[in-house]
Amino acid sequence: MSKHKLVKKKSIIKCPYEKTISIIGSKWNLMILKEIYLQKKSMRFNQLMRSLKPISSKTLSTKLKELVKAGILERIVIPESPVIINYELTEKGRTLNHVLDAMADWSLKWNMISEE
Repeated sequence: MSKHKLVKKKSIIKCPYEKTISIIGSKWNLMILKEIYLQKKSMRFNQLMRSLKPISSKTLSTKLKELVKAGILERIVIPESPVIINYELTEKGRTLNHVLDAMADWSLKWNMISEE
């Protein structure tokens, strides 16, 4: 039995599972984190757009802002001409490597990858 309890008060999430899911649980947030994690380096907006097709630029922009606000990603502005903006995992974001690896291991163990 888990030691974690669900306690909700005034829409503040106190359950650690629910809080984690609220941050990384959306399809695009998880896919953004996976891409940057697997690259092992920072990525530009357009690199993410190409690797996450068919995400829209508006959705990607919104999701990147969410992850930056949550402290999972860092937005790095390089003042060149034109300006370069990179996104990379913060220390907090890098600690999600165990979560991402566990999800991949679970999927492989239970044959969740389709053979299309």
